[in-house]
Amino acid sequence: MIDVQISSLQQNRDRSFIIIVILILMANASYMMMIPLFPPLIKEKGFTEAGIGIIMCFYPLGCILASWKLGKIHSSKKMILQGLMGQLIISIILGISYFLNGALFFILSSFLRFIQGISNTMIQVPSYSITGHLFSEQVSEKIAKLEMACNFGLVCGPLISGVLYILADIYNFNTFQYSLYLVAFLYFLITISVILFLDERIFNINHEQEESQINYYEVFQIHELNITFTSYFFLGVAAQALRTYLSVQLLEVYNLDDANSQFLFMIYTIVSFFGAYYVAEQKHYTLNQLYTYCLYIGAISLLLYGPSQIGLPQSIYIICFADIIRGIGIGSAPAIMMPLIVQIMEKNKHKDQAAEIGSTLFIAGWSLGDLIGPIIGGIFIDQVGFDKTSVIMSGALFVIGFIYQKTSHIDQQQEAIEMQILIH
Repeated sequence: MIDVQISSLQQNRDRSFIIIVILILMANASYMMMIPLFPPLIKEKGFTEAGIGIIMCFYPLGCILASWKLGKIHSSKKMILQGLMGQLIISIILGISYFLNGALFFILSSFLRFIQGISNTMIQVPSYSITGHLFSEQVSEKIAKLEMACNFGLVCGPLISGVLYILADIYNFNTFQYSLYLVAFLYFLITISVILFLDERIFNINHEQEESQINYYEVFQIHELNITFTSYFFLGVAAQALRTYLSVQLLEVYNLDDANSQFLFMIYTIVSFFGAYYVAEQKHYTLNQLYTYCLYIGAISLLLYGPSQIGLPQSIYIICFADIIRGIGIGSAPAIMMPLIVQIMEKNKHKDQAAEIGSTLFIAGWSLGDLIGPIIGGIFIDQVGFDKTSVIMSGALFVIGFIYQKTSHIDQQQEAIEMQILIH
């Protein structure tokens, strides 16, 4: 009887994890479809790079506000379903907004992006949090696999958009609108799958901790968590300062049409997918070491986005190489971040809340960078151009990597603990 119950629990966990993987995949696929599609449309409506940055930043603003709130609430199936329905409805309305212009387009697009960020976070925060509870002994491996799903979704987004661009040339329809309508249809199918196959009981694991309040002021008194979260935030700022405007740069400077831009965007995500796989499987380096390498490699990739400033020709092949390096560095960092935060929390006697705090800070840290990065990037690009901005962001990220390396002592603490164990 006990064996049957254990087998049933294991099957429930495995089935639930598959649904969670699909949720993460779709959340990121729909996000990535907007990155190459929306900025050119905003510019077509007569707005500058700064205007693009403002509209795009409302999405991470919604993510930030939602992640901090959701981090204090017990995750539930209802929360995920509300997020899915929000994404479905917003995708349809955003597609219709194509017909608007001027201030009305600006205001409605900003508002919809804000609600879209909230809805996406209502899907992702519970997914990462429950994974931390379900697989507390395999958190690094499972989170890395979720990041593989995330990166696969980031690959699927531009791939689907690229195919739609090709079909649009043949059948003469609007790619922006039909991409969003397709997203709405996929969210409908996933909503049905969640209703049928995601067991509500998995959210009641450690239910007795539901009423415990997380004191984030106390949490950020932990030095290692503070420096890790801050560096992750600045990584997001430096990365998103350029990424939001890359589609416009590819069109105006490198003469790459929209369809081919979609496929170029896939380079980074494909490399990130294998980076997450490496993080899940490797046993040689600590999470702290891997994250430090990611910061430095990410700085090199951003430098290559501005080839004219370092004596290189403005070649699309250099941009492709920069995307490969970026996938290795910046793309692999998210697969490391949540397990690293969980590790820090467990070492500081916060094991019961490690999954909630890890998922919240994981989403909030990158979303903060996603919020501020496009604004900073838009201002710098308007003033000094894309290439010079890439050099500035590269230098800033290198400094952040150096500070993190010199001030983070996670590995030294672990070595001290192991030495004490050996002595006793």
